[in-house]
Amino acid sequence: MGMLESIRISNYALIDNLTIEFSPGLNIFTGSTGAGKTIIIGALGLALGERASEDSIRTGARNATVEAVFSTSNKIDELRRLEVARDLIDDKESLIIRREINRDGRSRAFVNNYRVTIQSLKNIGANLADITSQRHHKSLLDPNIHRQILDDYAGLQGEIRELADIFKKYNQLKSELEDIKKKQAESTAEKELLEFQIKEIESSSLAEGEDEQLEQEKLQLINAERIKTACYICQSSLFDDNGSVSSRLNSAAIELGHILKFSMLAEKIKNAIDEYIINLEDIGTMLRELSDNIEFDPVRLEVVEERITHIKRLKRKYGQTIGEILQYCQRAKEKVAGYEDLDDLVKKLNDDYKSCRIELSAMAEKISRRRKKAALEMEQKVIQHLSDLAMQNSDFKVYFDIKEDPDGPFMINSKSYAGDDSGFDKVEFLICANPGEQLKPLASTASGGELSRVLLALCSVLSGVLPRDTLVFDEIDSGISGKVATQVGKKLQMLAKKRQVICITHLQQIASRGIAHFKVYKGKSGKRSVTRVKRLSGDQRVTEIARLLAGERIS
Repeated sequence: MGMLESIRISNYALIDNLTIEFSPGLNIFTGSTGAGKTIIIGALGLALGERASEDSIRTGARNATVEAVFSTSNKIDELRRLEVARDLIDDKESLIIRREINRDGRSRAFVNNYRVTIQSLKNIGANLADITSQRHHKSLLDPNIHRQILDDYAGLQGEIRELADIFKKYNQLKSELEDIKKKQAESTAEKELLEFQIKEIESSSLAEGEDEQLEQEKLQLINAERIKTACYICQSSLFDDNGSVSSRLNSAAIELGHILKFSMLAEKIKNAIDEYIINLEDIGTMLRELSDNIEFDPVRLEVVEERITHIKRLKRKYGQTIGEILQYCQRAKEKVAGYEDLDDLVKKLNDDYKSCRIELSAMAEKISRRRKKAALEMEQKVIQHLSDLAMQNSDFKVYFDIKEDPDGPFMINSKSYAGDDSGFDKVEFLICANPGEQLKPLASTASGGELSRVLLALCSVLSGVLPRDTLVFDEIDSGISGKVATQVGKKLQMLAKKRQVICITHLQQIASRGIAHFKVYKGKSGKRSVTRVKRLSGDQRVTEIARLLAGERIS
């Protein structure tokens, strides 16, 4: 069990220099009214991060200091889970927290000699000790931790961890689904555009080199008459006119044939002329073919020009060549296929999300049922303890609430509810201390003594699951005596078996049950009053308890 090992107080209110070493179990503080018992509790609260005032600095001193040492052997892992404490907690079994207040109103805080913010100190201190009095923070009064306390009481730690894992998975799926749906929405317009572009390209039935062929055909159609005229002139010059190339070559070949037997060179020349004649005939054939295949066709020219214009428009949109246009079309097809895969992914994620939400809601419902069962048991036990503490007509309820939220993670009976990784229940402890009054939050309990007894009843029921190992009670004996005081003493004694308890009391029924007994009294330092603390033992303790029985005068 972790506990408060010691506290050292310097120049705080009536205290000049004071060190108190505590014991496990029940630590009792007694003393005359005004001796300074509550000052000690105030100093502890300061060390735990409560608000500071320069008015609490001892007159004549420049600053006040409070240093508290806690054993943390069983709380190291728990403290390290706090982000503010992760780098401050070492493997030592003690944690030293220190608070300094200066006259200029500035306040400094330290944890294991590391400077921290006051809020960080408060977060760490909230895991170490709890002070119950009218003047100090009471963690049990905070509705934000009531559900956790109920869960610990019901033994739901394992189920809560399981629910938290499912909740984490649910949030991941929800986030992934929202992201992929956003991409899907953004891609819809692009997909439609790509499909239009693919259709435009494919319906054009483009072929590599087509644009060059069309340009050539266009030139031929535009210049058809010129081509035919040129072919006619060439044909006439080569074959048809008097003195044409063809007739002259044939005449030359005939003449050379007459002298072949006289000269070998003549034969070579004739063979060359014969070859020219054959080539000339091929030329004539090609000229006729060219002339026959060319006709000026304005309809065809219009078709060709439209096709060329269409291809140029595609080039402006998709690429500089037909090859690049076809490549763009292929890439577009691949991208559209990816969008279709996105649709499949959305369907799968949506199915997984719905299944996870069903699992999450079922687990949360199971936890809620167990909470409500445990709450009934807790209510009965707290009411019984309140009766023992002279609050027979009090009522105590664990109030459950649930909030509808159309975007909530939990689906119960076709309705969506808000919640977190611990479920959809909102839990708050309510009390009615006086008959005829309505149930109210614990913090609305009127008197300090009454509140202390309510919290003692709660602590007695929850002793095994309270988050703090050190519990401090001030004014718990206000307005009680006799048998009720005896019951309070017994309950504190039982609570101290599982937690360190520090209690200020004026009643012997409570004081007599302490493991350690401290007497707070006023002494003198020069001409000034100071608060002193003495640990009592043996006859000293008997004398102090006798004083509590008889008042200041012991007979």
